[in-house]
Amino acid sequence: MSFKYKILGYFFKEKSKTEVHLVLLKWSAYYKDLSTINQEIFQIRTLIFIKTTRFLSDPNFYVSPEMKIVISSAFTQVTFGLKIVTLSKFNTIFIAPSAYTYQKINQLFDGDVNIKTSRVNLSWPAVERGFKISDDALNLCIHEFGHCLIIENSKRNYMGIFNENNLESYKNTAIYFINEVRADEHSFLRNYGGENLMEFFSVSLESFFEKPNEFSQKLPKLYNSLAQLLNQDPRKKEHPKLN
Repeated sequence: MSFKYKILGYFFKEKSKTEVHLVLLKWSAYYKDLSTINQEIFQIRTLIFIKTTRFLSDPNFYVSPEMKIVISSAFTQVTFGLKIVTLSKFNTIFIAPSAYTYQKINQLFDGDVNIKTSRVNLSWPAVERGFKISDDALNLCIHEFGHCLIIENSKRNYMGIFNENNLESYKNTAIYFINEVRADEHSFLRNYGGENLMEFFSVSLESFFEKPNEFSQKLPKLYNSLAQLLNQDPRKKEHPKLN
């Protein structure tokens, strides 16, 4: 383990790290496949995210420590190859007991990133489904955190979340493939990814983590651009970080 994470690890009790470990062995296929050292780093990064995030819910809906760990692990998973370990703008997460709606909008939501309130909203049943079925390219937390990263990266005046060259390369690749999705020229990525580039990124992330082998075979150029952008390759299960 790097010196950085050895130091950060001292700020958290062994009991807390063990709790994260046991929860994620139960919930996270990504975590279970990591090497022991990477699991230790993952635990620390997840605890930092929990520590710097407000978790809210309806008054009669209890958000357990386990639920916080599960949700936070999705952010750690997506950013495991990056330097960022927490969000600055969207550091409030609201967990709803079921799908929800907004006033004057006749639509049910399982999750959304609300720019006006700087809040990530998630329905727990949808979160649960995303983790219990780990190979269907449907994970609400990964999807919504993808939105958060794109928005926060665009708001930063310096030291963005992503390497600028890798981001530019990914954008050019994404623009090409989003047109294929819109034209229904392949069936691997969900059609919803054709809505706009932000949705395309989040839909691609879900497949990147839950179907990496199939993704890399069917859309190698897009897969490789995402791997460079995120500095990780989920096919390398024990050591996904590239550098």
